[in-house]
Amino acid sequence: MALCLSIGIAYAFFFASAPEQTVDAQTGIVQVQLREDFPVTDDLGASIETTKTFSGENTGTVMAYVRARVFPSPEYHFIGVDGSGASIDEWRALALPISAFTITTTSPAWVDGGDGFLYYSKILDPGAVSTNVTVTLVVNDPSQLPAGLDIRLNVRVTLESAQVTNDAYKTVFGIPSLPNGVETLTTKEAGV
Repeated sequence: MALCLSIGIAYAFFFASAPEQTVDAQTGIVQVQLREDFPVTDDLGASIETTKTFSGENTGTVMAYVRARVFPSPEYHFIGVDGSGASIDEWRALALPISAFTITTTSPAWVDGGDGFLYYSKILDPGAVSTNVTVTLVVNDPSQLPAGLDIRLNVRVTLESAQVTNDAYKTVFGIPSLPNGVETLTTKEAGV
């Protein structure tokens, strides 16, 4: 009985003696928006040109590292009927390996990381916009494309960002270090 009573007193003391505390923690927002200029298309939406330009705009509140992945996304125009008899008129993905294309990127301010990503060479300050990247897509061997189909070659771009402080890029990007040529906080402070 005495043991039960002492446990109850200790329990009550522990919870009654803890003061109520509040803490305000201010955090920044890491957000970089992709800005794209889409290729000119025909009446069916098929690309007339296979060049795209893109950049990133830091709409967050903290400095950010930015990287982009560019890949081809060929599609074919399908017209048909579904199982219920309803007509279908849509663009569908065309399965071709990435090796079937040559992707050329032009931008002196972006660094090829050798891991399938382009890294913006500067730390992107809040409100700043990166320089443009021009991407051109070419089919290496047009005979690999199916004959008799209306085909469009889209260029897809994904953009990722990570806060500059605390080496967050290691976790967010899953890399141990930034590629050579990418500005770090130390080099930015030194004005290099």
